[in-house]
Amino acid sequence: MSTDDPNTRRDGEGLEALPRLAAALKEVSARRVFVPPSVDAAVLRAAREHLQPARPRRFRWRFLFPALATACVMIVAGYAWFAQRERAHEFAREDINRDGKVDVLDAFQLARELNAGSAPENRDLNGDGTVDHLDVEIVSAAAVKLPNGGRS
Repeated sequence: MSTDDPNTRRDGEGLEALPRLAAALKEVSARRVFVPPSVDAAVLRAAREHLQPARPRRFRWRFLFPALATACVMIVAGYAWFAQRERAHEFAREDINRDGKVDVLDAFQLARELNAGSAPENRDLNGDGTVDHLDVEIVSAAAVKLPNGGRS
């Protein structure tokens, strides 16, 4: 290693400041500088904000309101649609098994209920007060009836 390097400190050498520099530094520390309290408070507040750890973001409820309102509108619209759809899909009185069409299976089911003795009163299709073979004949006639008097 070279000993000619001016940046290398050698043992026994002290750092000596220039006398003028030392006197200037002593004078600055002795002099008081007036800082207005408003400036001091602003600097302190900015330092606290900068040095505080980051807080997690709070949940913003105002963004939740449009989503909830949209969900409520969709629920009401869906309910109205399903209710209207259910009303539009009413069954004929002769459709005993509620499959959407009057056919021989409806007459067969009513006849089976009559034989078992479990035919409910709302199955009285001719209005005579009893559920009997005449009601089965009404269902059978409705099952084989052609629409609008058409030909086979």
